Amino acid sequence: MWVVSIFAHLFSDTGYSTLLRHAAFGKKYDSLFLAAVLATGVALPGIPGIFIAHVDLTRLETRQILLYIAAVAVTMVFHFANANALKNTEASIFAFLYNFRIGFATVLGILFLAEAVHPLRIAGGALVFAAGFLLMGRSGVKRVGVLWSMLVALMFSVMVAIEKVLIAEIGFADYMFSKTLITAGLLWLVVFIGKRPVSMDLFRRREIIGMLIFRCVSAYGLMYAIALGALVSVATYISSLSCITTSIAGIIFLKEKESLSKKVVSGIVAFAGITLIFLAMR
Repeated sequence: MWVVSIFAHLFSDTGYSTLLRHAAFGKKYDSLFLAAVLATGVALPGIPGIFIAHVDLTRLETRQILLYIAAVAVTMVFHFANANALKNTEASIFAFLYNFRIGFATVLGILFLAEAVHPLRIAGGALVFAAGFLLMGRSGVKRVGVLWSMLVALMFSVMVAIEKVLIAEIGFADYMFSKTLITAGLLWLVVFIGKRPVSMDLFRRREIIGMLIFRCVSAYGLMYAIALGALVSVATYISSLSCITTSIAGIIFLKEKESLSKKVVSGIVAFAGITLIFLAMR
């Protein structure tokens, strides 16, 4: 069952990145507003879920509460950075830079989680970073888009590490349903208190429904696969293939054909790096 869940995540991650890029690139949508919209897509299942699953956060220990607060904060930054990244970067370029999460996870694991310094992990992480840096040198790539994409990758690495702990300790339903609702609520609170511009025309765009559905399935698909017993290494490996699927989608649907040969080379390098890291985890 987890195989279906993780591939649903991969397909949906590709879909929402492509649709968000199409809807937001070159538009004047406020990034906090876009972040709140994306968080809402993830939070929708939590509305019935929080009642059906009888979520109870009162049993959390102090350490778990602190981790929970950290998870909400990191997720808010993740959504905000994600919106900025796809406003300023081609979907295909973002997909490669987003895979810096694998390199970050490798470094964080070695430095803070006492994970083994495996030669394949070092080599794989280096290749993942090399693939991203290869595309950074391409003309037309905005530096601001690169920085936002790297922040997305870093926040994702931290977020998954925290979520892995909380899902194991307090359960999938108690964590995911409540966290997604609180995150979306706080982002909308920031939007309204900060008097950020709310662009209602976004909700009239044809892409919005598909974008919200894809964002929801993408977020829940990865975490549910892990909750069902998928190895984090395997789930992350399959998720990372989005650098290839999103690039293909960007070329086909968004006509992002500039520097096509460099994208192909970067894709091969990134795939090789991801595979080496995966092999080191087995």
